[in-house]
Amino acid sequence: MIVLSLWAGLLSGLCWLLGDILLVGFEVDKESYDSFTEQSRIGNKKLAMLMLSGSVGRLRLGALVANFSIPLMLVSLYALFGLTNKGLWAYLSIALLGIGFALSPVAHVAFYYVGIISKKAYKQSGGLVCSDEDSGLINEAVLFLDITWRTAIALTGLGWLVYSLLIVTGQTILPAYLGLLTPLPLSLLTILLVEKLRIGRPYLNGAGLNIGFSLFYLLLLLHIGS
Repeated sequence: MIVLSLWAGLLSGLCWLLGDILLVGFEVDKESYDSFTEQSRIGNKKLAMLMLSGSVGRLRLGALVANFSIPLMLVSLYALFGLTNKGLWAYLSIALLGIGFALSPVAHVAFYYVGIISKKAYKQSGGLVCSDEDSGLINEAVLFLDITWRTAIALTGLGWLVYSLLIVTGQTILPAYLGLLTPLPLSLLTILLVEKLRIGRPYLNGAGLNIGFSLFYLLLLLHIGS
């Protein structure tokens, strides 16, 4: 059952990675869209411009493919817990991860709504300055995204930090070095490679956590298989 649970985690991670690529895998095109945001009351101008070049169909698929795979991500918690000594800190890490996973879909889908609202506002403005009314709607969608996304990321990140410490301190059956290869450090490394070395851009923009997630489950499967 642990192996099947890990496969569920890997599949979910790949679905979320695909979702990130489809939904936020763009570069901000300031030359094309700066006139839309420059003199507007839009707070997060970069985010408002980010998805303007993507089709609604692409953004929708990016939101849905991740959303519908979240049960697989929750199933993967069975394996993560089964690999621990089932102590108090193990329960805490799984609880944090479970809550973070459960909150992730609404945060991910919030990007979709920011994208389609911005696209509609851009069309209505004819590419000129966004109206105050549409700017307010975009700002509200971004606020909702910020609240849900930051909460989900904070809880998930804290959960992975605790789980990393469990591995490093010998409270799992895994070798200690895998504690340095959990989604938290792997995602930070991925973000560094994408942002600074521009590897995989624009498609991997915003995909750091789910790259780390997928790689970690793959490493666990390879370790158990060996």
